Amino acid sequence: CNRSQELTMAALSGGTRLAFLGFFASHIFVTLFMTAQTILPPWIYPDFMTGLLPFYASQFNDTLMMLPFDLWFRSLVAVEVLVQVPFFVVAVCILSNADKYSGSGWFKTTCLLYGSHAATTLIPILAITLFNEINSVSEKVVLLSFYFPYLIFPAWLIYICATNDDIFATNDDILGPKVKIY
Repeated sequence: CNRSQELTMAALSGGTRLAFLGFFASHIFVTLFMTAQTILPPWIYPDFMTGLLPFYASQFNDTLMMLPFDLWFRSLVAVEVLVQVPFFVVAVCILSNADKYSGSGWFKTTCLLYGSHAATTLIPILAITLFNEINSVSEKVVLLSFYFPYLIFPAWLIYICATNDDIFATNDDILGPKVKIY
């Protein structure tokens, strides 16, 4: 594997960019329509949506998403709604137009901050899921498969930011002039 192949795989370009675009776009909906129900009043959601969370929680025996919600978990969700969701919206907009932006300015820094924060918040969530005595081994495997991408993508983003001066760098930077966003 030569250096130019490493660059494409490591930077937010090609398939990697599309994977992150899908991750952030889907995360907006998962956060607002499922996870946020743990902190927001039920009257703001239509009836069919308020039934989704208890259905999911009982179907997969996810104790984090069952009443009563732990305060520590609700505090993580509050930060997710207030800080991460706005970042997801910006990330989707920028990743949708990555050829117009430099990936060495404020967006790279914000990605690094998001990745560090999100990966850290997943540690207690994964620990609770892995070590609780309520779930069977097969239930734990399913729940970990749901939660694990929320650790992998942020950790991957940290790696991309740490190893690239420009996180949108491509092997052949012939896409035209980029606007540096500070």
